[in-house]
Amino acid sequence: MADAGLLALDGLNALVPAAVYLVLARRVRRSGGTWPAARTAAFVVAVVVAAIATSSVADDAARRSLAWHMTGQMALLLLVPPAIVAGRPLELVRRALGVRASLTPPPAVAWIAFVGIQWLIHIPAVFAFALREPGAYGLMHWLLVLAGIAFFAQAGAGRMHPLALALYVAAAMPTTDAIGLWLLLDPHVVYPHYAGPGALGDQQAAGAFMFGAGNVLLLAAAWIAGRYLWDGVTRPSAAARGDTSPRDTGGRRSPAGAGP
Repeated sequence: MADAGLLALDGLNALVPAAVYLVLARRVRRSGGTWPAARTAAFVVAVVVAAIATSSVADDAARRSLAWHMTGQMALLLLVPPAIVAGRPLELVRRALGVRASLTPPPAVAWIAFVGIQWLIHIPAVFAFALREPGAYGLMHWLLVLAGIAFFAQAGAGRMHPLALALYVAAAMPTTDAIGLWLLLDPHVVYPHYAGPGALGDQQAAGAFMFGAGNVLLLAAAWIAGRYLWDGVTRPSAAARGDTSPRDTGGRRSPAGAGP
């Protein structure tokens, strides 16, 4: 069980980035600008979830159970990154400090990173090494978060047509689902670290959870495509009624919010 010192350190992993973000948001407001509370809430939730998923308590659980390990991984890959993107920390830095930064990679690079890191860390030899070496285990967490941020930031970068963006998101789903099905259907224990009584059932639970999490990407792709197609139907109707809006006259924009 984690001691009080480790728990305090775990808390700092959420407190420090959240405090910096809040200070910068206050600076923007004090200079006469505005900063939406929803962005602040998204960022704070992201760092809290990340701190919990990488905490000493979660680490102990993940080393005992592959299902818990996959739960943490999916949180770091599919929950934390889109919340960070929604918080738009780079824009906050630009507005608060006047420092311009753009870290959104090309879509192809982001997609390959998102898919590639999942395959890499689930290679049994790589996985075993990460479990033995705390530094490698921590690096695995960072790679998941960074790959997720690069992947989801494309939604707000405005570089892709909405239907291309939907295809981009949906095309990443088979990787997550394939790894999940591998763990779910393999009759042998894939990772020797988890061998023991109940190991196969634990592995199947991990696979089922990962397979289900992968389908979130399919739902996101369907939402992006559906929203674009729905807008295409409703805009002509609004024009026929003589209605106008910034959406009608401002050109196409990404349907999935803003990037970091």
